[in-house]
Amino acid sequence: MNSEKLQILSEHYSHTFDFLQSYLKRRDKLFMWALLIIAIMLFHIYIPREVSNLVDQLIEKKLEVQTQINFLYIQSVIWFVLLAIVIKYFQSVIFIERQYSYLHSIEELLSSEYEHSAFTREGKSYLSNYPAFLNWASFLYTILFPAILAVISISKIVSEYKQYGLNEPLIWFNILIFIFIIISLGLYSYGIHFKQKNT
Repeated sequence: MNSEKLQILSEHYSHTFDFLQSYLKRRDKLFMWALLIIAIMLFHIYIPREVSNLVDQLIEKKLEVQTQINFLYIQSVIWFVLLAIVIKYFQSVIFIERQYSYLHSIEELLSSEYEHSAFTREGKSYLSNYPAFLNWASFLYTILFPAILAVISISKIVSEYKQYGLNEPLIWFNILIFIFIIISLGLYSYGIHFKQKNT
């Protein structure tokens, strides 16, 4: 490879890495927002009256609204926000995984131009002697978090069904959002755990 092409490839590698770092920050923010929404749902599963009263007080003080708002409407908003955050989070994770594969291929091209190992930061160097803690963190992100999301979503929709039945139109909306979350979770898990192994 001539020096001009090597320079272009090196710059492209650098830009791709910087681009990936911005997505990592975005993924981390989305993860924190998802945890916050899940925590709110968890509180509502175990102490629904207290959470409902707290929300009523906050709305009354902040928005100066005297009329009582149907808490099921607020729950529907929470479901919708969770779906939006989860989809963007899953998209970010899968995109990042795909970009790492792309970075590895660029590193191989660049390294082939040198006698000794070079440009292995995200490939061989990162994966060799992989620390046990990073395996643990990977387990938390890719297995435990999706499992917690699934369990809390199922518990939440069951508690809403027990509380409101199927007569409320918003319950059907929440069930639909729940189904979308479970489908997204299944496709995400397949993309992370199974499709990766086949590529």
